Amino acid sequence: MSRRHAAIRRARGQWAVEDLGSRNGTRLDGRRLDGTAPLQPGSVLRLGGSLFVLAHRKVQAAALDDSELVGSSGVMDDVRRAVAAVAAHPNSVLLTGETGTGKEVVAGALHRASGRAGRFVAVNCGAVSEGVLESELFGHRKGAFTGAVADKEGLFAAADGGTLFLDEVGEMPPGLQVRLLRVLETRTVRPIGSTRERAVDVRVVAATNRDLVQEVRLGKVRADLFARLNQWPVHLPPLRERREDIPELSRALLARRGEGRALSLGLLEALLVHRWTLNVRGLANVLGVAAIASPADQPLELTEQVAAMLEADRAMAEPVVDPAALMRTMPTVPMVKRPSPTPDADAVAEALRANNGSVAAAARAVGASRQQIYRLIESEGWDLDTFRE
Repeated sequence: MSRRHAAIRRARGQWAVEDLGSRNGTRLDGRRLDGTAPLQPGSVLRLGGSLFVLAHRKVQAAALDDSELVGSSGVMDDVRRAVAAVAAHPNSVLLTGETGTGKEVVAGALHRASGRAGRFVAVNCGAVSEGVLESELFGHRKGAFTGAVADKEGLFAAADGGTLFLDEVGEMPPGLQVRLLRVLETRTVRPIGSTRERAVDVRVVAATNRDLVQEVRLGKVRADLFARLNQWPVHLPPLRERREDIPELSRALLARRGEGRALSLGLLEALLVHRWTLNVRGLANVLGVAAIASPADQPLELTEQVAAMLEADRAMAEPVVDPAALMRTMPTVPMVKRPSPTPDADAVAEALRANNGSVAAAARAVGASRQQIYRLIESEGWDLDTFRE
């Protein structure tokens, strides 16, 4: 970065950034900064070869130290403190948050912090049919139904002395909600086909990406069951609300793949400014593609395949359009061509230099349209003559 590159100031309760005539310019949320602009929590600044994220709040010391809970942002510290506060208590815990925010990871950390000697057992309540889920949770006796050729221990019994994680609990059928409520109230479980109940000591951690209060109002979730599950709520923030954790998360996710390569500046900036519909799960998918698509022994790059993954994730957040209605509003257009991903500025600059400033050749090299290249040249304030010999 330049010796005097940019200034960040706070005035009247608002942070703002100003470029000070730096040679390489200042980029805010992926676009070149012209003059002064306000900063918001999560804003991404690129000054030369360095990237910065405006943190949401002052980072405080976390109350829980668990290597699986990756991230040093203030919102992740809130999650750690909430887990630490309830760990030693028998309360049921309800984890809420969008898909891919790591609810099972937090449930595992809660179990480890609780000191409970039993197992951590997980089940997805929306992945199996009602009959199968009932047998999975409560067990059954031989001959209880067709196919029950032997006694089977249920997951409540398997988690005795430990923790049972009920993922996607909002999708549990109404009939099973009644049985689950009885187990939570009596701390006993009766297998299908049995006349005897067994006492169980199980901490229940439930998770959902739905608004359970709304589900109760719609009659899809029992109010008394919600009260039993929501004895200690913990909300997991989406990745876009803790962008400062993305570099640390990326290193951890790549390490799990046995991958130790660094990220290029262009790729890291693209990850930081992305909105992440699938959150940490989506980040893991993109990094996996980058590890395969990038040349061996080189930093992971923002390749064409990675750009396509980011575009697919971005498209999932867009409003759904009825294709038939779209065609009725566009009767003279035979088809709608999907736009290409926005090209990376560094890749475009390199392509322009390699092709003596030819916009058409640079567009072919990075897989973009000439219109996209011209828009990028305008937004970056480039002079094409600087790319020509």
